[in-house]
Amino acid sequence: MERPDDWQDFYDPADGENVCFLCGDPRYEPFRKVTHYGFPFEFKRCRCGLVKQVPMPNELFFEWFFDAPLFFSSLKTGQPEIWGYHDYFADEPSRLATSELRYRRLRQSFDQGRPLEILKIGPATGTFLDVVQRHGHHAVGCDVSERFVAYAREHYGVRIDHGRFERLGYAEHQFDVVLLFNVIENVPNPVELLSAVRRTLVPGGLFVLNFVDLEHNLVAALQRERYFLFRPPVCYAFTAPVMARTLEKFGFATLACLRDVRYLHLEKIATLLGWRWLLALARGLGIARRPFPIYAYPSRILVARRNDGEQG
Repeated sequence: MERPDDWQDFYDPADGENVCFLCGDPRYEPFRKVTHYGFPFEFKRCRCGLVKQVPMPNELFFEWFFDAPLFFSSLKTGQPEIWGYHDYFADEPSRLATSELRYRRLRQSFDQGRPLEILKIGPATGTFLDVVQRHGHHAVGCDVSERFVAYAREHYGVRIDHGRFERLGYAEHQFDVVLLFNVIENVPNPVELLSAVRRTLVPGGLFVLNFVDLEHNLVAALQRERYFLFRPPVCYAFTAPVMARTLEKFGFATLACLRDVRYLHLEKIATLLGWRWLLALARGLGIARRPFPIYAYPSRILVARRNDGEQG
């Protein structure tokens, strides 16, 4: 799909300052105003602490963006700024190492004495699905990107359904575990998604997700409008207390909160943050693409359990 000539075609004017899925009584104040690749974006913060893009991107935007060359590689499209990734598929070794590390750190949640039925929403290239299958579990993914679906099937032989999770017709109580890594900020309708997660989990099933934490976030405070989080496809930004209230509202009890350590290299970090000096230094030292574990962004992993009581 080609990018529309008019950026307003990408937005839902009905989902603006009159909508807050968390508190239901929105009072917004300006938070960040950004122009990126000629698109004007504004993020506002509700009095309940939730930060959202106003107005919200619509489905047309997501259909375009997640299969666009600009999303996969600013390097290959010759763009000076990142809108997505510097070179997504070149980072596959780091992604696989991150998936293996996350599984080890979450292993207690998966060791239940039997193979589990696991769904990963937005599995990208399928590395985590591959890891959990190698540990004896049954895994499936769903993704809106046709390119990710094709890559995962070809390279890992994993099952990924193409489409939006909420609309793929998964059965009630179908999964023991639902995973959501690097996705929650990119969801324009959290009510629909989180309600569907709860419906498809068995009673007492686990919901595992990560999010970039804006609370005590020094990099975000220093970079302000230049921080990578403040551009689509990001729809919402969270602090730890806001995320805790969100999970509680949709019927989940948080069991654990972990630092989300992942494997990255300096080329990715420097290009994402726009630190050209760091990129030049790392390349000069020959260490630009050497991956190492780092508590990045900062991002947190939450392990939550579906409550069998009423949703809040």
